[in-house]
Amino acid sequence: MITPKQLATALAFALFVPAAHAEVTVEDPWVAEAPPTAMALAAFMTLKNNEAVDRKLVRADAPGFDRVELHRSMEVDGVHQMRRQDAILVPANGTATLAPGGYHVMLIGVQEPRQAGDEIPITLVFQDGEEMTVSVPVKRRDFMK
Repeated sequence: MITPKQLATALAFALFVPAAHAEVTVEDPWVAEAPPTAMALAAFMTLKNNEAVDRKLVRADAPGFDRVELHRSMEVDGVHQMRRQDAILVPANGTATLAPGGYHVMLIGVQEPRQAGDEIPITLVFQDGEEMTVSVPVKRRDFMK
């Protein structure tokens, strides 16, 4: 039989155990500043998976945009294309890099201009339903030089 003290200890411990998504961490998130008339922005970051199982990013959400999609830029037959992705794999004990010219989170239908110094809260949703919200800074394009 479990005593009330044991139950309280177990519940307290359970509250401090990180959720599964805490095993995926985000490094160096950023959005490049765009002209005030821009209709879309792209968010970049590195997703680091500290688990021994693959994780899949299947959706992202952000307030202030008509829609948010996962995209991949690629060159096909010498032509630059951007294609919507159903998921981005974050391999077991590995990373997924979202960077210019590759995978990124596309923020479409900008409802208000964003400028350097602003922060955009982006919620990342994984295949297992876990969510994490990341505060992504808007940076001037010249920071990449």
